[in-house]
Amino acid sequence: MESTKQFKNNNVDLISNIDPLDKNRALIEDLWESVLREECPDDQANRLIQLKELSYSNQLEEYSSKTFKNEMVNIVNSMDLAESISAARAFSLYFQLVNILEQRVEEDRYIQSFTNQNVQKSQDNLDPFAPALARQNAPVTFKELFFRLRRLNVPPGKLEELLQEMDIRLVFTAHPTEIVRHTIRHKQTRVANLLQKIQVEKFLTVEDIKSLKIQLKEEIRLWWRTDELHQFKPSVIDEVDYALHYFQQVLFDAMPQLRGRISSALTENYPDVQMPTESFCTFGSWVGSDRDGNPSVTPEITWRTACYQRQLMLERYIKATSNLRDQLSVSMQWSQVSSSLLESLETDRVKFPEIYEARATRYRSEPYRLKLSYILEKLRLTHERNNLLAEGGWKLSLERDSDNN
Repeated sequence: MESTKQFKNNNVDLISNIDPLDKNRALIEDLWESVLREECPDDQANRLIQLKELSYSNQLEEYSSKTFKNEMVNIVNSMDLAESISAARAFSLYFQLVNILEQRVEEDRYIQSFTNQNVQKSQDNLDPFAPALARQNAPVTFKELFFRLRRLNVPPGKLEELLQEMDIRLVFTAHPTEIVRHTIRHKQTRVANLLQKIQVEKFLTVEDIKSLKIQLKEEIRLWWRTDELHQFKPSVIDEVDYALHYFQQVLFDAMPQLRGRISSALTENYPDVQMPTESFCTFGSWVGSDRDGNPSVTPEITWRTACYQRQLMLERYIKATSNLRDQLSVSMQWSQVSSSLLESLETDRVKFPEIYEARATRYRSEPYRLKLSYILEKLRLTHERNNLLAEGGWKLSLERDSDNN
């Protein structure tokens, strides 16, 4: 297999010259092989690694593809059921790790496209009628879009009218066969984060890199020992939880960034155009409410789904408000405070005397922190009320409907 390994090494070296991120493929493969050798019997690990090596060999024109295919078939046929399952899991893990690497490459290229000075300079001579994708495959940004519209003499009033009418609705859906455990998603995220840290190795010491590689290997080992799917039939509420995973992990933070990018691009190209005051992007979901042939989706489930969605949002609001209170340490001694804020604090003091007693002394010269303390209390009470609705609200709703009848 010496020629195979040489092909693999040459291939990795060639890709590394194209993009530095891809050199981590060799690291991932070494760690994957190391985990297999430690977790599987020697003969089984050897067969799995040989299968991977043969897949590289099959790409060499100097060898007969038929010979290698026959050798791969012989290895597969020699496996019993248990080893076949292990082989499927091993290559599933391998391809997921490679997929994480490829996503890192694409993310890096996407980020680089925004920081490429040549793209910025080329805007001065940009033909507004030319297809955007003709420009070196650079992504179409809001900045470029509004620049092109300005070059096309689109009136500010017309653009503002279009923005005010903009209505985007993203709808979540899910299917039991598509469910991936949160545990696996979290492991994927940790692997991606560790690879990102290793990528900036020129800023790390040898010991730092060694520590990161050990952590990465342990994540792969734990991933290998973890069930990919739940060993029970997921409930509808489980599906709701899985569907909202990306809203919790990505969209909640991404939507303000999206609005900020549009606003910044407008300021540069259409300074007089105002952003929509209302949210132009809203969300919907089929999960937990679609009764088209799913007997498990009952009115009670839909009620619990709505309460669960509200719970997730309230928890994110509570966390964000708490973080904001930590940041806004503005003192009245060094900055002016609006009279409306001071008036609202007086109103809050009457409504929440216990918060005033607990926080007023500590935040006596920090009105923003005091205000946010009141907001946190309102959110906490709303969260508490939502929990009560989730537990007993459905029964109360039934009793109310019965009384009305």
